Amino acid sequence: MNTNPNEKIRQQFDLMPYPNLPASQMGGDGDRGLILHSFVTAWYAKTQRVGDRQDLTILDIGCGSGVTTLALAIANPKARIVGIDLSKASLKLASDRLTYHGFPDAEFYNLPIAELPRLKEEQGIEFDYINCEDTLYFLTEPAEGLQAMRSVLKPEGLLRTNVHSLYQRADFFRAQTFAKLLGFLDGNPTETEYRQIYAIMEALGDGTMLKASTWTPSDKSFGFVLMNYVMQEDKGFTIPDVFQMLRSANLEFVSMINPADWRWQNIFPNGMPEHFSQFLTKVTAEQSLHAFELLQPVNRLLDIWCGHSGRSPEYVEISQWSDEMWHSATIHLHPVLRTDQFFQTLDQAISQMRPDANLQKLHRPNLDALTVTLCLRFLWQRPCKFSELVTYWCSHKPRLEAYRQVSTIIGGAVALVGKLSDRQAQDELKFLLSELVLDYLVLLELPS
Repeated sequence: MNTNPNEKIRQQFDLMPYPNLPASQMGGDGDRGLILHSFVTAWYAKTQRVGDRQDLTILDIGCGSGVTTLALAIANPKARIVGIDLSKASLKLASDRLTYHGFPDAEFYNLPIAELPRLKEEQGIEFDYINCEDTLYFLTEPAEGLQAMRSVLKPEGLLRTNVHSLYQRADFFRAQTFAKLLGFLDGNPTETEYRQIYAIMEALGDGTMLKASTWTPSDKSFGFVLMNYVMQEDKGFTIPDVFQMLRSANLEFVSMINPADWRWQNIFPNGMPEHFSQFLTKVTAEQSLHAFELLQPVNRLLDIWCGHSGRSPEYVEISQWSDEMWHSATIHLHPVLRTDQFFQTLDQAISQMRPDANLQKLHRPNLDALTVTLCLRFLWQRPCKFSELVTYWCSHKPRLEAYRQVSTIIGGAVALVGKLSDRQAQDELKFLLSELVLDYLVLLELPS
């Protein structure tokens, strides 16, 4: 039985690189994935500034078959892209994928995280941005892995990393313990172990708790079982665990990757009790996030940005902006969306009065899709001051509403008049932009 964690992981991903897609396929999560893999997004999360860096050096740790590496290359088109992984089979597929899609200069190294300092010592490479997805939880000592990443991160660099949530993934960890009990993880799991697990899960009664919570009718594939029931070295963490790892590595928390999923109003839609609201005003970000996850562990990954330093002191939560701050703000469409294809999508949706399904995946479901489209279509042309957008909204929003009987963005009936008042337009746009910025579709920037 092989007890070397790195070797067990290497064997598992040599057997099936992840994601296991042919090089001709891009994989990933479309425009949403590009937004989250853009350095612009991470920099905005830290500074509330829209950067325009072109000379970036980016590292993809645990790059696997190159799906995330390709997203990084597309989202940061002039960057130097480097990927590392333990699995040579994965690296071969990653290199083929990047070459196929027009990025033949991407560099790949068969290198464990612990040896990252070699890139700096031997080649002088440091990174503006490090992407480490679905990898850190494999390490026996994740904090040491973060220390290795920090050693090659530039002073102003940013790091995205994530770990499995102990609470959200608890049922799968139970399944893995069951698989270990049967000896299925003593070696590298293959089709043999898959068939045995499949037979057990299918034979269980539908009311059996593990089957009900983990055995989904939509996916019972070898890949699903391998990545969930018999994943080598999988581990779960809590929010306090994550923050302790950051402290051990001398890194500072910047933001959750998906801040909209961590909003208290999601789980207190009608307002929270006063004593609990008072409690939240006195706690740290770590304590607030920990409390949220104890109540609502819906995220598989605890997914964060961090760096040598945390958020800039000048960062002001948009919910706290004054009217003066709003009127001085510049509104940007996220740069990765400023493509001809995206404009055509927006234009077609407006001309046909039919929301685009892919566009709807980019924003919160509580927003009216055509209202979002109208806003993004205007911003596609150029960044603008809030006052310019208000002027546009006063005349163009009523035209949109002329085709409907209710204004879905504010949830009430409206009279079909020729023009909105400035106050109506400001209120609608403040709400809309505050929602869109949570998903980084728009970036709101105050004067320096």
